[in-house]
Amino acid sequence: MTIKKAYYYLFYKFYKFGEWSLSSFPSDWTATVAILALEIGFLISLKVYYFDFFNRNDDWDPFSLQTIIPFAGILLLNGVAFLINDKWKTYIDEFEHWPEKKNLIGTWVVVGIFFFVIVNIVVAFHLMGQITGVS
Repeated sequence: MTIKKAYYYLFYKFYKFGEWSLSSFPSDWTATVAILALEIGFLISLKVYYFDFFNRNDDWDPFSLQTIIPFAGILLLNGVAFLINDKWKTYIDEFEHWPEKKNLIGTWVVVGIFFFVIVNIVVAFHLMGQITGVS
């Protein structure tokens, strides 16, 4: 599977969750926001790891180009991939026709990615708390 197809599969799973849940937002927006939250959380945890392991003396400026460019990049990527064009609809149709076993394996991969990012964020904030003396 290509990275692009895997990215759309992640979107598909969050899209299906958005259809299943009781939400007033459209499922494509729900899926886009969920992926965006995972990506931002992962970027923040990478930034914390950078400070913890490489540059403890540097102050974090949330308005620096080093911070703004990656966030703008993922916003642009998600906007183009999911909101501006409707190519995701063809992927939704394709993934709907996958065999049940293949779809189940894909579901567990998505769950693994989700928990990996969440655990990564928790560990990063724990490390940041140790650096600042808060924890």
